[in-house]
Amino acid sequence: MRWDNVILAMADELTARGVDRKWIHVGRDVTLPGAYGVGRSAWDLAVVKDGIPLAAIAVKGLGGPSYGNNYNNRIAELTSIAFDVRRQYGSPELTGFQPYLGLFFVLQEGEGANRPVRKPSNDSYARIGDGLSYKERLGETFSQFQKDGLYNGVCYVSVGSEQGTSVDEPYSDMSIEALVDALVARVKSLAALNGAAGLTSVTFGEMLSRRSDIDEVLTGLTSTPAGLFAAEAAVIRRRRALLGELRELALAETTNEAVMHKAMSGHHWIFGGQYIGVAARRDLMNLHQHDIPLISADRSLNIIELKGPEAPLVRRPRENHLVLSNSVNEAVGQCMNYLRTLDEMGAALGTLHRNDLNLDYDYRRARATVVIGYPERTRPNLATREQIDQAIRTYNAHLSRIQVVTYADLLDTAERALAFGEDNQSGSEGL
Repeated sequence: MRWDNVILAMADELTARGVDRKWIHVGRDVTLPGAYGVGRSAWDLAVVKDGIPLAAIAVKGLGGPSYGNNYNNRIAELTSIAFDVRRQYGSPELTGFQPYLGLFFVLQEGEGANRPVRKPSNDSYARIGDGLSYKERLGETFSQFQKDGLYNGVCYVSVGSEQGTSVDEPYSDMSIEALVDALVARVKSLAALNGAAGLTSVTFGEMLSRRSDIDEVLTGLTSTPAGLFAAEAAVIRRRRALLGELRELALAETTNEAVMHKAMSGHHWIFGGQYIGVAARRDLMNLHQHDIPLISADRSLNIIELKGPEAPLVRRPRENHLVLSNSVNEAVGQCMNYLRTLDEMGAALGTLHRNDLNLDYDYRRARATVVIGYPERTRPNLATREQIDQAIRTYNAHLSRIQVVTYADLLDTAERALAFGEDNQSGSEGL
């Protein structure tokens, strides 16, 4: 069945009742943000103001002769597209901005539509709808849709199999008039609410991205090879964008240690795939506040000490060989004190933290990494990037459990890891 005329008539009716025609969108590209549909959920008509959805309508129908199979397919489809949208608005800050979801459903009359349907006696499920016709079962299902909040309103009509037959509304509370009235009221109130809250397409997108249940969404999304590939590609794109932003920050004259620390917070993947997260506390040891205490897969620690990207890296003493700067040596000395404290107090504090804080970390033989300087910002006269890298490599060769890296090296390594991931994806996609 084609519903172009129904959709256009619905658009005209909404316009006649005061909905701005520019807000109304129809056609194949009409979508709403969805939790499991790889980002978008398809609808037949949507009301969107300034990039923010206010309402959407799905137009579906059921005809014979295979009413049973068609019924199951339609209900499954209608359930999934509505739940896809509702799930995306599941966080408390988004609940009040949910769009009105409406359903316009047309049943084509026929012998199979009105014949009572009995479920098999061995059906292990509850005998819901047993003895009802498909016409009646649709009414029961649509009532449940509205009670459960899946759809705000439903218009349910039936038409004869002959062209030009009259339209019947089997349920008075599922009339065309009721659907349009409720939809228009919700569109106007939601538009006013968005305006009062100062909501824009940008802030709306930010609210969607702050979902606390993203792990559950990804579980559904990545359950298929295509969904997994799309999710991985999206993660790589976001991470590459973040690396670009961090590089710009590191090169900016006004950027210091505090700015870089804030920008890198929550992105421990930058330091490599061997880390599974960040310790729950930064003050694990007495008298010390660690910048980023990374947790390895074996529960051991790598203390990341961040210094400013503007910090000098090398100097050239009288013997004319490059040596590392006082800033680097002071940062390394700071990390030495961290490791000494962990060695001396780790066993006792590990037991205390496990018993009182439920933190199960292994403090034995921890490591530390100093991230400092950006060669393009701190390069002295007559010192090339290669010479600075060689000086740092020579310095690191004489250290045991501490490593010095520049912001440039850190971001370059993370960038290469992302490129490797993309290469693997391209190869997998072609298999």
